[in-house]
Amino acid sequence: MSNFDFLKNINENLYIIAADAENLFRDRYFEQCMAQTRRLGEHLCRLVMGEKAQAGDSFDEMLATLKDTPSPSEIEKEFIDDLYFLKKAGNKAVHSLNVSNDGKEALECLERAFEASINFAVYKGGAGEELLNKVFDEELLITGKKSKKISLQEEYIAKKKQWIEEEERLSQGVEEKKSKAKTKKSKKTKKKSDDDFDKPLSGDEQKKPLWREILETILAGLVIYVCYLLFFNK
Repeated sequence: MSNFDFLKNINENLYIIAADAENLFRDRYFEQCMAQTRRLGEHLCRLVMGEKAQAGDSFDEMLATLKDTPSPSEIEKEFIDDLYFLKKAGNKAVHSLNVSNDGKEALECLERAFEASINFAVYKGGAGEELLNKVFDEELLITGKKSKKISLQEEYIAKKKQWIEEEERLSQGVEEKKSKAKTKKSKKTKKKSDDDFDKPLSGDEQKKPLWREILETILAGLVIYVCYLLFFNK
């Protein structure tokens, strides 16, 4: 087994390169392992660029083009960062004058190659997003057998993502309900205002203005005075 088994159904050539890198690490050929992960990174870069990459383009040139992508996502930034690391470490291993027996940097190269391969498989190779839950297994690298601890860790990561997604859905549902309730209240308030405008006046609202009362009193007085002159002043 290999940490890169998921590449078999995505791109067999990538899988072979990655599996060779693991074998080199297992046999303590750390510098050769780093050079092989650099090769894997260059192949990933060329596949991602597709027709934008010319046959004669170097790894540096292709990375520079990828880096110039306008408004890259966090996944793209992470992918490019991993490729830069693989290129730098691979170049160092190939051109170094002294042989290194330190497997720490070679292990980081394998882990970076693993992350870059997963991002490629999911976002370019059509693999399911559950692949993002995978964790690099050092025990599998050394013994060829999957670690139970890593299996539990992957299950936990998958469950945690489900919980986060469920909380986001619930939160979104609450916000939608609040928005609907606010809209409903606004419509209800508007309808009440319109009804208040249309309904007949009552009570104090029907009370006549003062000037009208005074005018009616004067008119009434004039009518009484005219009647008095007509009937009583003869």
